[in-house]
Amino acid sequence: MIAPSISVVMAAFNAEAYVAEAIDSILKQTHADFEFIIINDASTDKTLSVIKRFADERIVIIENEHNCGLAASLNKGIRLAKGKYIARMDADDISSLDRFERQYNFLESNTDVDVCVTPMQLFGSENNASGEGLVTDNDIKAELIWGTPTNHATMLMLTEKIRTNNLYYDESFGVGQDWKFWYDVRDYVKIYGLNELLYFYRRGDHNVTVQFKDKSKQRSLRMHELLLRDLEISFTQNDLLLHQFINGQFSIKPSPESVKSARVWYNKLIMQNKAILKYEVNSFEETAAKKWYRLFFLITPYGFKTVCAYFISSGVSWNHFSYYLKYRVNKILGRKSI
Repeated sequence: MIAPSISVVMAAFNAEAYVAEAIDSILKQTHADFEFIIINDASTDKTLSVIKRFADERIVIIENEHNCGLAASLNKGIRLAKGKYIARMDADDISSLDRFERQYNFLESNTDVDVCVTPMQLFGSENNASGEGLVTDNDIKAELIWGTPTNHATMLMLTEKIRTNNLYYDESFGVGQDWKFWYDVRDYVKIYGLNELLYFYRRGDHNVTVQFKDKSKQRSLRMHELLLRDLEISFTQNDLLLHQFINGQFSIKPSPESVKSARVWYNKLIMQNKAILKYEVNSFEETAAKKWYRLFFLITPYGFKTVCAYFISSGVSWNHFSYYLKYRVNKILGRKSI
């Protein structure tokens, strides 16, 4: 029997409300040469019965006897996969019908690339696009030190790379296994971001990101500690919180002092990467600069002195200055913040 070109791996747990839409978007793909491995992770609702309604020979159903978690379920699916490529899919999301065709054709035409990802459109409780603009391997990997560098569920990846280098999901990460996965694979693969919206990511109260906010914070600390050690930079617990501060995670309240300290940490990061060349220098600096630029809009509500500290530490740009003026006028007039 000829192996399929793609093995789609999807784990589902209590996803009865949305799993049919997810499955339907895969079965209607314009690139039809795939197997669809669905792991029911011991759901207690009607997820399994919904899955079984689909009479398609490409579907392979795996039933976990007990709830194993997402990482373990995905690993099980990958180990069973027969395809040249692994495609990820989440049980509450939707893939564009030409997603596999676009990604497969790209990888087949660019054999130096091992992983193809795409931006995704959020829908449900949020409706913005995510992951746009990160295209090159260097840019994607430079994002890693701040957070999950690309949209994991959009990936199409060479199966051989996973198996040859034992690049399975870290099952100790109940939440955030995607970030750790990119950390583990980065030295073994070349990644490319196909800048086309081919995936639709549902946000709502059911969503893992929403349900496990506290665990996500712990995951973030764990990953940032790992990545800073990897950069061979000395850091205190306060430095770790300043790193997250720059990334818009305010365990430390924005103030003139915290902004000044964050800028010192920012400069230390830049110098350390220049010294050991862990990440491509231009990509690393551009990524860090985007984080610092975005930080201004997040600290604006914390007072004039905090804004001044930002300007003193990094200069005044017209975009920031005009934004602050509009913010102040709106606040005086009792309007909603911009």
